Amino acid sequence: MTSQYRPGRIKSKGVARRLALVLQSQLESADLAEILLSQFSEQAGCSEQQLNEIALAVRECVVNAVIHGNRKLARKKVHVEAELSRGGVQICIRDEGTGFDPRTVPDPRRPENLLRETGRGILMMHALMDRVSIRRADSNGMEVRMVKLLCKSSEEEHKMSLKVTTRQADGVTILDLSGRIILGEPTALLRDTFQDLVTRGQKKVLLNLADVNYIDSSGLGALVSGFTTLTNQQGQLKLLHLTKKVQDLLQITKLLTVFEVFEDEPAALQSFR
Repeated sequence: MTSQYRPGRIKSKGVARRLALVLQSQLESADLAEILLSQFSEQAGCSEQQLNEIALAVRECVVNAVIHGNRKLARKKVHVEAELSRGGVQICIRDEGTGFDPRTVPDPRRPENLLRETGRGILMMHALMDRVSIRRADSNGMEVRMVKLLCKSSEEEHKMSLKVTTRQADGVTILDLSGRIILGEPTALLRDTFQDLVTRGQKKVLLNLADVNYIDSSGLGALVSGFTTLTNQQGQLKLLHLTKKVQDLLQITKLLTVFEVFEDEPAALQSFR
């Protein structure tokens, strides 16, 4: 990737720090932006949860800019600027697309939209950051400005790829997931796993999410896709051991009204009978 990384001058006495990035219209740019903005924000001493929220909001915004703004056109770029002060971090992400009216974006929480696999990115940005504004840029494209207010404790976020372990119990296929369910190989792995189970006639599926520490909107879309695929084949998909972060995301997106969720494995297995 040939994205440019231009760190701004860091002033003395901790007044402000600046970061500027010019990213290619590639999905890999979301990974780069997530990493660099997390490292940049960590200088303020934010908590592990705040770093996680900033990283996920940045990922959602850059993915939207690449796919919906620039339509993956190589000649168009994604511009990222961030400014860090004692009070918080301000992030501005701009694409070079034709723009859109944010008021026309369908609400993913409405009943008719709950089973859509896409369309939750903007909602998640608003939920994860303290302030979000979306407008047409003065030059061209759409500009998203996000603010995160920071505290002074810090821990390094642990990141890992998605791992899927399959086991059987009482005629139910249990998928023990570990890591992050994000756009790319993790969501592809999960979708392929669902499809393979249906092909082999295994239609009672329990997802154990106890070790899942991160889900983006594409990850939520993969869960919805698995639910729809199994339901259409007279199967069932249920969730087990949601972490607080995952439960909060499902609550925000109203997907808790779609999935059956259990905290106890024997009770979950019993529900399939």
